[in-house]
Amino acid sequence: MAFAAWKTRIRILAASCLCATMLTPAFADTRIRALDEASIVVKAPDKVVLIAITRVGNRLVAVGEHGVITYSDDNGVSWKQASVPVTVTLTAVAFANATEGWAVGHYGVILHTDDAGATWQLQLDGIEANKLTMAAAKAAVAQGDQSPPAQHALMRANIFMQAGPDKPFLSIWAPDPNEAIICGAYRMTMKTTDGGKTWADWSLHVDDPFSHNLYDITPVGQNLYIVGEGGLVFRSSDTGDDFAAATKPNAATLLGAVATGDGGVFAFGVAGQAYRSDDGGSTWQPVALGASGNLTAATILASGAILVTGEDGGLFLSTDHAHSFKRLSLALPMELFGAAQATDGDVIVVGNRGVIRVPAATFSQN
Repeated sequence: MAFAAWKTRIRILAASCLCATMLTPAFADTRIRALDEASIVVKAPDKVVLIAITRVGNRLVAVGEHGVITYSDDNGVSWKQASVPVTVTLTAVAFANATEGWAVGHYGVILHTDDAGATWQLQLDGIEANKLTMAAAKAAVAQGDQSPPAQHALMRANIFMQAGPDKPFLSIWAPDPNEAIICGAYRMTMKTTDGGKTWADWSLHVDDPFSHNLYDITPVGQNLYIVGEGGLVFRSSDTGDDFAAATKPNAATLLGAVATGDGGVFAFGVAGQAYRSDDGGSTWQPVALGASGNLTAATILASGAILVTGEDGGLFLSTDHAHSFKRLSLALPMELFGAAQATDGDVIVVGNRGVIRVPAATFSQN
């Protein structure tokens, strides 16, 4: 499923919650094929739809449809398929150190690796995530909280339980091997402080009473930012304990954000919309990229330049801290969903046709 499809075919609910639980060793026999079967084995894992990519040490790791996770130890020349216990579409991947990381995706799946992405274990699925949501909502009411957010939390939890584990996680922040915050559809937010042995529903900590979709979480300086549906921006100055609403740059949905390198925040999203803030999200200025489609991801190159990928196949480069961008002359023949720079300087982009390597010289000439 293409980027536009899985990132936009999500609707709005309401409310939030908080709770923690011990995880069982595995979630077997869920009667949901995508959760009970291992990822399909493909001959060319670098040719399937890949939605996100990152680099950990000298290794590149990409995730995508049907539970496929693929990795390369030679700067993207050749690729191997990882062992993954589910077949769901995976939407994001991040590492806390050289070996430990998380990947997330549809059906509320959270996967963990401790060998740099060669093998993965299931830590949470949407069935258990819904139970966390319900338990948290009930706990808020039981504690005598009669506020609208608490009442909405219980209503939302009931909707989740009735709908089943059909909602995706979309973004990961993993500052160390113990801690991670994961965001997704309908303000689903989970947090761990013990490497994923237990998870807590963290959505009451995001100041969004209407439970919009949260597409990206990213650190900028001492703050954490979440961006999402309807141009919403949330900022945490306490390492993720609470996310307060910042000023919306526009009503356009934001799909990602990145640090500009000079203290600013650059946010981007649908229909080529992009904005920059120099005051922590209080005010925003539009940035023109000349994109005709959605802006899907951003990565910071070794040079400090910011590279943004476009769903229309475009690559956009900024060498002045996201004050301005230049569209590179090459137009890649696929929808682009993410990029990572290999150790040799080449940039590996992923999209609906797999992997494309873009030579380092492409960026030094611009």
